Amino acid sequence: MNERSMDWESRVKQGLFTEEVFSDEMKRSVLEAVDRQPGYFSWQWKRLAGAVVLSIISVILIANWPYANVDKAASGLSDEMKMPVIFKPLDARNWTFGQVISQADPDILPGLSNKYNPLKNKTITQIPFSDIQLIDEKQIDGFGTILHYTLKPDSVTPHEVKGNPDYFGFAVNGSSRPKTLYHYGTGHMYDQQFSMTRLFGQEVLKIEQPVCRIDGETCVWYFNRDADGQVYSYMDLDAASYERDLDGDGKEEVVVVTHKQNQIYIFKEQDGQLLWASIRDILKVNQDDTIQYDDASGTFTVHSTLTGGEDAVSVYLYKEGSDSLVRIDSNGNIMQATDKPSS
Repeated sequence: MNERSMDWESRVKQGLFTEEVFSDEMKRSVLEAVDRQPGYFSWQWKRLAGAVVLSIISVILIANWPYANVDKAASGLSDEMKMPVIFKPLDARNWTFGQVISQADPDILPGLSNKYNPLKNKTITQIPFSDIQLIDEKQIDGFGTILHYTLKPDSVTPHEVKGNPDYFGFAVNGSSRPKTLYHYGTGHMYDQQFSMTRLFGQEVLKIEQPVCRIDGETCVWYFNRDADGQVYSYMDLDAASYERDLDGDGKEEVVVVTHKQNQIYIFKEQDGQLLWASIRDILKVNQDDTIQYDDASGTFTVHSTLTGGEDAVSVYLYKEGSDSLVRIDSNGNIMQATDKPSS
């Protein structure tokens, strides 16, 4: 209130009310005070509403401010579209010499036709050269000599098949005993594809037959040597196989691509045991989608059909230094979680 209102109020407090008249000046003073009260409260409410609005705007700005991404990078988090690759021990029977393999036996994994554990690591019998009648031979650099032969009728080596079939074996540099060879099996393998490669961190001989089964699958055999030069039948796979150090640890994994059921598996070896992971499971690929592996680039591709009938292609790469797959774009760059997938 102003000084005029305070003047007549003081007079009332002094007990002079009976002597005072409620003048026009007093009326104006009261009415002005009443008029000012709504404006005061309105102003207070406006201040409060403004503060609330500013608080909301501040929260939005903080959540979207660029330094939020800086904090995330500094904390070591990553926006890469990574899918972890989880390996499991392979639960499969071990084959022993003389066991008959039946097509009725269950596959060790869906789509992979192996009936027993592929990792054999079995020694190969050595026989005397005097037991064989040589048909042909060829050199494999870094390994030795591949031999194609029959067994002589009077050989001390047992004839595994009736008649006079031809056989396959090899003489290995610095390994075979004098005047002996490694006697492996029947001769059809002699005409297959031979190459030296690396698998699970060691040099191996790889023999590949592109179509060796009635279901169209490829067959692959691996042979290795120990520190003493002894040759072993290391591993057999009933599907196309590719050796590659996917995670960069210096030990090559094997990528197995099946013809039936369109499966892709990755195998590792650890302390004499095979570990496996399924690309279909890792990428959560639908049953109707198809997957491919390109050995030249080391990439895994998923072909999907969208709801509208359009084709969608997603490409993934094994990230070195970690057991994980990352999605890459058409330029080979690793995609981030915020990137828009392209079909």
